[in-house]
Amino acid sequence: MKNWLLFFRQKSLVVAISVLAVLGFVFMNVQPAWSEVTQTAVVVTTASDYSSGAHSVVTVDPVGGPRVAQNNLLPTKSDIGIAAYGNFFYRIGRYQMNHLTKFDINAPETPIWQFSVLGADEDANPHDMVFVSEEKAYLLRYGSAKAWIINPSAATEDEFKIGELDLSAYDDADGVPEMHSGVITDGKLFITFQRQDRSGGYGSWVLNEAWMAVFDTETDTEIITGKGNDTMHGIPLPAKNPQSIRYLEENNTIYVQCAGDLMDAIYSGGIVSVSPSAYETSLIIDDGDDDNHPYGNIAGMAIVSPTKGYFVGYAGWEDNSLYTFNPSTGDVDDLTIAYLDNKNLAGMETGAYADKNGMLWVCNATDGELVIINTADDSIDEIVSTELNPQRVAFVTVDDNQQPETSSSDDDDDSGGGTCFIGTATDGSHDFIHKASIFSLLFIGFLMAYFISGRYPEARKSGIKTES
Repeated sequence: MKNWLLFFRQKSLVVAISVLAVLGFVFMNVQPAWSEVTQTAVVVTTASDYSSGAHSVVTVDPVGGPRVAQNNLLPTKSDIGIAAYGNFFYRIGRYQMNHLTKFDINAPETPIWQFSVLGADEDANPHDMVFVSEEKAYLLRYGSAKAWIINPSAATEDEFKIGELDLSAYDDADGVPEMHSGVITDGKLFITFQRQDRSGGYGSWVLNEAWMAVFDTETDTEIITGKGNDTMHGIPLPAKNPQSIRYLEENNTIYVQCAGDLMDAIYSGGIVSVSPSAYETSLIIDDGDDDNHPYGNIAGMAIVSPTKGYFVGYAGWEDNSLYTFNPSTGDVDDLTIAYLDNKNLAGMETGAYADKNGMLWVCNATDGELVIINTADDSIDEIVSTELNPQRVAFVTVDDNQQPETSSSDDDDDSGGGTCFIGTATDGSHDFIHKASIFSLLFIGFLMAYFISGRYPEARKSGIKTES
């Protein structure tokens, strides 16, 4: 019996040292526990009379609620967009604002910086921001013939703009192509052009044929698709007035929602699928004609999967309904989601409003609320008030313990183009804590091994014996 105990004690020493070695290897090669990520929705909102705007941040979890909202943050003018990448979101000041403002989601009321995007144009009117990385993005400027290539990680305005894309080949009679939205897949940037001739003034706009250009994101040169002509090398679209665009990885397809003429109720829109490699297009849903237009104009889109999508049917100003459809076949379900019938449904322009839990976030601008829908059965998971009317949503992936970048200025968001809010980098204290935790663990393991070998010294001397 004694020899058996000595054997056990000796083996315990070996096991302790082995466990210590394994733990040391594992913990030196994994991310620290504090790097858990969550998802947060950022929503731009407007007053009912469009006299002002702001943004809200809303927790994505828990499913079933209650989600937590912070509303009416950093009020500004009403024509604002939203984009997000990593821990940061960017408020896009559009018509006659002409600036971009960066925020850390951990400090959603404090601008890191605000830079002008006007350049030499009379009104740049930026509409979308498409990211290659944290140091490169494309800013689509609706009021200009040139998109900007920018560095979202810039600390000064001199570092902000790093290039341009000349898109003047797609101009119409008013001198600009009305670039509106974009998406990147497989190293290629796809940009939509509404090509609205606005030279006749408001109320007399003319919708020309819509196009899509394709650029190599490595070289920033246009790709000749073989679908264009001598001047426009991109892809002509079989519907007019493109708005939202979405790439779905599951079936390697780009979807473009086109509204047609909303002002005059001309049904020249629909939902178009585009092959990102062959550049072939197909009109999978047609909005109809003067005699037969069962959904009205199609004014918004969200794609969840190859077999599940949503679009907004536009019967008139602030009179919309939400329909479900199959993106693979174009089949539209007969029933709408009843709670959202005849509402002002805004904000599905980006086509990216399904969160990590498979919930669809719909902006109900009639009632100042987000309606969160379970896409598995189209039931309402929760309704969240935003106080002002929600317009657009972007989702931010958050490192819960990362220190936010901070502003060096207390100026507000309406300080005008060119104002620079310079951020400070994270100081690396979490990395120190991580390493300290590892060494603490190693030290405890060493003490365990020492205790076993010191407490039972005979385990080092006796060897393994067999009872006679």
